[in-house]
Amino acid sequence: MKTILGLLLFTISFPIFAQAECAGPVDLLIVGDSQLGATWSKSYTGNFLQHCLKGNFVVYARGGSIPGNWLGQGGMDQIETIQRDPQNEHLNIGSLEKIPLCKKRILPMLSSHLPKKVMFEFGGNYIAQSDEFIANDIRHLMATLDSQGISQENCFFLHQTYEMEVETKRNVPLKNIENTQRILAVISKAINGRCQIINGLEVMKDSPYFDGKEHLKRIAIEGRSGCMGAAVNDNAHVCGEAARDFAERICHILNNN
Repeated sequence: MKTILGLLLFTISFPIFAQAECAGPVDLLIVGDSQLGATWSKSYTGNFLQHCLKGNFVVYARGGSIPGNWLGQGGMDQIETIQRDPQNEHLNIGSLEKIPLCKKRILPMLSSHLPKKVMFEFGGNYIAQSDEFIANDIRHLMATLDSQGISQENCFFLHQTYEMEVETKRNVPLKNIENTQRILAVISKAINGRCQIINGLEVMKDSPYFDGKEHLKRIAIEGRSGCMGAAVNDNAHVCGEAARDFAERICHILNNN
């Protein structure tokens, strides 16, 4: 009898507990891919964004993802999610069923966190997708924001910046300036003024770490893994000093809007 009663109480309380660990209004909600939430690196943009954002914020990011993976379609849930907030710099919250919906899907996130502002950071995982696929995915995201009354002035979409220089070869050939510009054009058209687009190319065009052509200089930061060693041919992920500069420029935009 005690066992049955205990199971019953657990069944009733578990959904409440799962929701409670996500609950609480924030000033800013950010959702993105591995640029903000790689489990394997401590030298990407997300690692530095954490330190320059102001106010109460929460970041959820998952490698390999696109907006659709965070909406109703799911997918990529097997990849571990990184959470960042004022108390947690690089918190791995697990994957699949370990993650409550309010940390895994955008609609429950919005309902739970009631953010004053939102920013989405995507685009790098569209490199092999058609224009039609990209446009449909972005329109789905915009429709979700409309359903929750997220206004244009409180909505930001961060698109990719230049690729990193490499030592001997480019590990991700499709990550190039032409493809980045193509994806940006499709996303911009699909958003159609619904969110403010933060063009990563424009953001970094006067960076001291931009070579003036197509690449960001690879300069490691002492004690920060993921920019040298086996990563020297990773052209897709911004790292090191360039990542810190990129993050600080993004923070300046978000903190002042």
